[in-house]
Amino acid sequence: MRPARTGIAASLALCSAILLTLLVNGCASNPAPVTWSAPGVTPKPYRNLVVFGVAANGKVRRAYEVNFVAALRARGVSARAGHGLLPDGGLGDVKAVKRAVAGTGAQGVVITHLVGGRSSQVQSRNFVSPSLSGSLYPYYQRVHGYVTEPGYYANFPVLQLETNLYDVAREKLVWSARSQPMDPGSEKTTINEVIETIIRSLAEAGFLPK
Repeated sequence: MRPARTGIAASLALCSAILLTLLVNGCASNPAPVTWSAPGVTPKPYRNLVVFGVAANGKVRRAYEVNFVAALRARGVSARAGHGLLPDGGLGDVKAVKRAVAGTGAQGVVITHLVGGRSSQVQSRNFVSPSLSGSLYPYYQRVHGYVTEPGYYANFPVLQLETNLYDVAREKLVWSARSQPMDPGSEKTTINEVIETIIRSLAEAGFLPK
């Protein structure tokens, strides 16, 4: 049993190191992400947002959130990082997450995480399934569940950053994006640059101040 635990621990450490490398290293041009907007929803600029990065590793989670918050604030948005609202141990408690969001008075919630894939083919606009992603807290619970499974990223050769914007009052998805596929082993890959591209697309869609 001990070798098995050691193997899992080593795999988790490697995955965390790769994700942190993606967050801080490299410099690359990033094509526009594939985006989706909720049918029948008139875009409005959200000026007060909470950002939750979902990751098994606390350092990775904070890196997601710090980068997103900085990019949002650069556009005049009042943005708060989830790690300032809840400790790592409270992330799996959806009721606690809901209470934390309510306490901020935020208009919207951004949830972002890396999705693992087995093909370099870019996902189409049909990547959003309203039955799975359409409601804020069920989506958060589902994503937190699979992302924090041991070794989730270990066997995926391709990663995409998925970012969802939810309206807090309605708890409904209004906009979603997936980045172009990223090679986790490439020194040219950086989520910092990808985040800037996603934020720009979000503003162009009318959901952030221009």
